[in-house]
Amino acid sequence: MLSPHFRRMVGYVWGFRRLLAMSFAAAVAFAALHTFSIGSALPVLKIILEEEGLHAWVDRLVASDRLGAALRVWRTDGGTSLLIDRIHQRSPLSGEGLPALSRVDVGKEGTSHWLAGVAAAAAGGDVDLTIVDADGRTHTLTVSLPAADWKMRALHRASTWLPRQTGPTNLRVLVTILAFVCVVVIVANAFRFLAEYWMSRAVLGGMVHLRGQLYARVLRLPMSFFVQSETSDTVSRFVQDVQEIQRGLLALFGKVVQEPLKAIFIFALALMLDWQITLTMTAVAPVAVGIFWAVGRKVKRANKRLLREYGSMIGQLTTTLQAIDVVKAYTAESAEKERMARLDRNVYRHQLRLAVLEAALRPMLEVLAVFGLSCVVVWLGGRVLRGSLDPSEFLQLSLVMGMLLDPLRKLADVYTRVQRSAAGADRIFSVIDAPAEPDVDPADASVAVAPLKEELAFQGVTFTYPGASSPALSDVSLTVRRGECVALVGPNGSGKTTLVNLLQRFYAPDCGRILYDGAGIETLPLAGLRRNMALVTQRAVIFAGTIAENIAYGSPDAAPEAIEAAARRAYADEFIRARGGRYGEPVGEQGVTLSGGQRQRLAIARAVLRDAPILIFDEATSQIDTDSDEKIHRALRELTRGRTTLMIAHRPSTFRFADRIVVMEAGRIVDSGSHEELIARCTLYRILCQADGAGEAQSIPSERGLSHEPEAPAVRRH
Repeated sequence: MLSPHFRRMVGYVWGFRRLLAMSFAAAVAFAALHTFSIGSALPVLKIILEEEGLHAWVDRLVASDRLGAALRVWRTDGGTSLLIDRIHQRSPLSGEGLPALSRVDVGKEGTSHWLAGVAAAAAGGDVDLTIVDADGRTHTLTVSLPAADWKMRALHRASTWLPRQTGPTNLRVLVTILAFVCVVVIVANAFRFLAEYWMSRAVLGGMVHLRGQLYARVLRLPMSFFVQSETSDTVSRFVQDVQEIQRGLLALFGKVVQEPLKAIFIFALALMLDWQITLTMTAVAPVAVGIFWAVGRKVKRANKRLLREYGSMIGQLTTTLQAIDVVKAYTAESAEKERMARLDRNVYRHQLRLAVLEAALRPMLEVLAVFGLSCVVVWLGGRVLRGSLDPSEFLQLSLVMGMLLDPLRKLADVYTRVQRSAAGADRIFSVIDAPAEPDVDPADASVAVAPLKEELAFQGVTFTYPGASSPALSDVSLTVRRGECVALVGPNGSGKTTLVNLLQRFYAPDCGRILYDGAGIETLPLAGLRRNMALVTQRAVIFAGTIAENIAYGSPDAAPEAIEAAARRAYADEFIRARGGRYGEPVGEQGVTLSGGQRQRLAIARAVLRDAPILIFDEATSQIDTDSDEKIHRALRELTRGRTTLMIAHRPSTFRFADRIVVMEAGRIVDSGSHEELIARCTLYRILCQADGAGEAQSIPSERGLSHEPEAPAVRRH
């Protein structure tokens, strides 16, 4: 059975129900015309295989229906005779006591002419019959013929459109029928194309909607989600899982609609030809359903495991390619090759299991179908030998029964495809259903948060990262006044970055509160709070796009003049001019065409353009070259003037000009004050200032011997 998540997935396509309705209508037309082309096999066989000919066969069927008796042409060396094989209860001949295999005396006009006259006689007309029974007795009857049923009338009317067959192999009739069949096949396949085209538009449109919703949800997930899960696994859901769902929906709305429609029309044709045999064939259906269910469950479980392995392989591949310079520098090509080979072998193992399951389903159904069809052929063959079925009718019934089983065989592949996509749907909706970052009432989410008027306050804040054994912050209390520049310094793992992450509500503290002008930040609209902040991280993040787009990231409505002004204040305009002054120049993925210092200056220009009242600099000058260092510090002094600033830094040249310096170690604040005050009384601060450069400062051990927890688990990026 389909999972609830896959049924939800169908809802995305249901938004394009107009296209689905058009596709369904075209599929119905195709199925009807396809069945009609199959039904045309009998007239062709009648022309080619039997001496009776097409028109005589139609006349005999209509005459048999009107007389309520099975008429059969018996050929001997002396010519043909018309025999009454059996008489039905509704027949006007039923009360005459005629024995089986009585012969109808057709006179000099011949069998074909007599049958044509009975078939064309007006309803209610009287017909004189001379019948000779097996004992040679003659019965003269006058019967009133009822009208033939609608199927016989339609068949008779259709036969009048064809040239009258004058012999058993009339080429004109054969060419006419085959030409008509070719036209029907062309029109049928035109409808088939339209059905698949409209259905593909609906499914692909649904996938666009799904990816959009999935991406929107991922962007709203809390940072804890990215800490606890592999980024590559999330990327795999966008790529591999959505592809699986797309294939499943294409199969569902394509084959699962088209093939059953074909089966329904062929089933109706089979019932018209022989309802007893057709109903007998349905006995194989419960067995087929049982096979589908058993194999489908295993396919779904196997594909879930395969999709997880795909995520691991994508992660390894992405990591290696992003760090290819390190791989080459450490001559680790062989190790990376072996690591990828192990992951690839895991993928291979799960792929092989899926292939075995899918490969086994079709043969099982094929054997079941052949067994059922063989029983039918034996039954029909017995009727041919008894003379109750013409060879051409035997061939057509066998063909129709074979065609009736064809959709079942095709649905075998479709079912496994749908089960595989159900596994992808489960994985995707586990992300879509994941709780988003906590926010205020959606009705208030767009309300602007006023710029800071008084102070930011951390009151007894304690926080532990998910999965960590000890807290990253322990009972931290800190007040930052409006317009004050506070520098946070300390060894790695001291909690500096964690502190500013909590301020931006990337995480929520385990205990304690963070106040914004006296209000808990958890009570403020998330977007409004963050619009009051500009962030420059140690790792300068550059997006694929142009220089101007990267500077204006977060300020999409900024004018070109404002973008250039921000670049000048961040001393980025210098290298942009040196590159030809093209702000519209692409910088490549992750800014590969820029140096580390250039990327950092673009990130600073982005913060300048944001013009937020609160600035957060996390190692903002760590990648600035010596030549630009003094210029950048002058820019920072200008930017921090009148703004509330939290600055994480290790270079003394950066944090000396702060209004206040807060020294942190092992998740606690150990001291705070001006540079001169801390130099005089704080040993750890003196060691930090004596370190030559940011890299050495980061590696300085704590003089107090306190253990250092990782400051912030890095979001896994693969």
